[in-house]
Amino acid sequence: MGGASGCNRVAVQPRDLLGAALSEWSYTGRFFDLEETDGTCELCGQQDLRYHFEIENEATDAALLVGAECIKRFEITGIDEQGRRLGADATGKLVDRHRRGLVEDARKQRVMTALLKLGQKASDFDAQNFIDFVDDKGAFTPNQVAMIFWRLRSADVEYRPPDWKVRLRRDSDYGQLRTMKPAAFKRVMAALTSRSGTAYRGLRRFAQFRSAGAKLPQNCTRLGRLNAQWNSPATFQTSLM
Repeated sequence: MGGASGCNRVAVQPRDLLGAALSEWSYTGRFFDLEETDGTCELCGQQDLRYHFEIENEATDAALLVGAECIKRFEITGIDEQGRRLGADATGKLVDRHRRGLVEDARKQRVMTALLKLGQKASDFDAQNFIDFVDDKGAFTPNQVAMIFWRLRSADVEYRPPDWKVRLRRDSDYGQLRTMKPAAFKRVMAALTSRSGTAYRGLRRFAQFRSAGAKLPQNCTRLGRLNAQWNSPATFQTSLM
């Protein structure tokens, strides 16, 4: 959704809320990305919010912009996309889903902004081609991430490595990692620092030894197997699972 300035709201002070039954208030399903962490919850006064969620008093049509946690803390109910009344737990899950969507949209926007800035600084870089690729595939290949990060740094374009999703589904993806030079491999691993799961954890731990050129611990049989299987992408991928 767009910014909060487009919302038709009736101003209400938090203290006015104290005399009203919380059951009169419901989550409207409207939510806003302020793009900066300068928002304030109009229910509890919490500052430094980036995302606002609207609640409305069904009796007075008054509205407040609040943080996601207040909706869950005060067990405010809401209505889903089909117009069905939800209980407090279901409303909390709906708010969480909406917040995840806002966070994901912001991540995508940062990636596209970085690509477009790089395209403006480097005439030989086709930013739209990469934007179209990630829109279609959902993630970049390891080679693409290694190259883009190198180009971004060379052009002095700001970027956040964890924003960039790396595709690790095909044999060819792991083959790219296998043949990558250490510096490029390290750039790709920077994009995986926030990922979870056994495969990512195993790959990151293995990368610590490979990038540093360190000798594997004698008692680390799993990493030893990974080292032995590194020359076979398919086998290496399976061993991480």
